[in-house]
Amino acid sequence: MKFNVKKICALILGVVMLFCTTACGETPPGEQSDAIILKNATDVKNVILMIGDGMGPNQIKAGEVFKGDKLTFQEFPYMTTVETRSASDLITDSAAASTAMATGTRTTNGFIGKTPESVELTTIVDIASGLGKRTGVIATEELYGATPMGFSGHSNNRSNRDELLQSAASSSNVNLFSSYAVGVNPNPFLDAGYQMVDNVADLSEATVDKVLGLYMVTANNQMIESGNGWVSLGNVVFEALEYLSKDPDGFFLMAEGSHIDHGGHNNDICYMLEELMAFDEAVQVVLEWAKNRDDTVVIVTADHETGGLVFDENTTHEELKRIYKNGGEGDCYQWTTTGHSATDVHLYVNGADINFANYSFGTSNRIKNIDIFQIVNSLMTN
Repeated sequence: MKFNVKKICALILGVVMLFCTTACGETPPGEQSDAIILKNATDVKNVILMIGDGMGPNQIKAGEVFKGDKLTFQEFPYMTTVETRSASDLITDSAAASTAMATGTRTTNGFIGKTPESVELTTIVDIASGLGKRTGVIATEELYGATPMGFSGHSNNRSNRDELLQSAASSSNVNLFSSYAVGVNPNPFLDAGYQMVDNVADLSEATVDKVLGLYMVTANNQMIESGNGWVSLGNVVFEALEYLSKDPDGFFLMAEGSHIDHGGHNNDICYMLEELMAFDEAVQVVLEWAKNRDDTVVIVTADHETGGLVFDENTTHEELKRIYKNGGEGDCYQWTTTGHSATDVHLYVNGADINFANYSFGTSNRIKNIDIFQIVNSLMTN
């Protein structure tokens, strides 16, 4: 699929670059995004950032064919491409990628919430909290995962789970944490005053300022229907929106479909498609919640591509469904790695009456992952 880059960039996010940093060449350590101001954003109260971990362009194309229709976010009015590299490598890991999106600063692979020089960074969650907004961090992986921790924790080592959870818990700036339950020690959060909510349906009814929900989140509808405690990402997101929106000053929410990435690492197209469909359903939930509001912006993107997926876009819906039923056996796709790739990802924007189309995103043909921070920041700070 080919995109008219100039047209896309003229449409996306109507921004004015105030400062120019480096020219072409290698990305310097700790590179920060240019300052961005969005026009006509004064009525935006709520920003919802949804991240499909490992969701590259070919994952989206395969998902569209599998669904037999456009994915929900493909219908958003504004789209551009995003360069995903880290400060240390052309190919980012999830830790550096989430830090870039959450703080506007590129860092070393493996670092979370810190510069390459190990200086702690202010996150978009901190900024939202400082504006009096409620904040939420949701993932379908464990809470100590790189993406949720990128928006709430600080460490030089993404594998240091105890340090990350303690760091996230000790920060009073996240009102709602929710993730996959297994292996997550809730004690740091309970000690920090968080209230544990066992039933996902009770999230929206919480009256305290700090809420922790640990659930068995899955994309497998049969498991959800079994009634054995499994819940969908869309269900968690809906309850979180009901809780967060009680704040008259608005909210910021990051919600991640984490296991799209796992499908790529495992070179398992069936797993990837299941997780992508669950993520798309969660986006539908968000749009349904926000459809009658003119104060909410929804952004959908990915931290990086996983698996180096090559997909034949001439594949039919029936063929891909047949491949899925056969456990993934087919010749319409190929995985080229079990790791991440340097492929640009997409960013989609929907909601609020902001006249994005009248402004251009500087002179660049694409944006950087660090610019996502500035976009969200500009929306929230008007």
